[in-house]
Amino acid sequence: MSRARQQQKVMLTGVIGLVLVAAIGVAFVFGKTSPVIASGKVILKPELIQQAQGMRTLYIIVRDSASPMPMPLGAMATTLSADPGETVLEFKLTKDNLRMMTDVDAKHPAKIHVKARLDMDGLGGADAPGDIVGVAELIDWGTQGITIELDQLVTADAELQQP
Repeated sequence: MSRARQQQKVMLTGVIGLVLVAAIGVAFVFGKTSPVIASGKVILKPELIQQAQGMRTLYIIVRDSASPMPMPLGAMATTLSADPGETVLEFKLTKDNLRMMTDVDAKHPAKIHVKARLDMDGLGGADAPGDIVGVAELIDWGTQGITIELDQLVTADAELQQP
């Protein structure tokens, strides 16, 4: 094989490689991603920081503001790497990182409640004594930059209700 022919093969291989890398890059940048349901941060009321020591499970739960049903639209559980401080977590909720409990393709509600809960036992379920909760209510779907303050310590005699 002639030297010119070998150079053409090397050049063609390089061009094909470049095209493949470009195609992968375009797919990554323009690929389908889920829109943001809500984003922001979860903060802890300073007076509750001591009670939160040792809690490492944070749940973020999304509910339809207009629905009387107790079933959430979706929930996300996060294991914290350290005891919670004043800023607990910055979050971005999408259908990709929520465990959806309703039809993913259903029309989304206009207004939602976004609840955060530091969970004492890490087992999920309803609010239980020792958990610390906070809610951002009547949030427009897609709102970014919300703040949820964990400001309520659930006590044994508290009436446990979902927002």
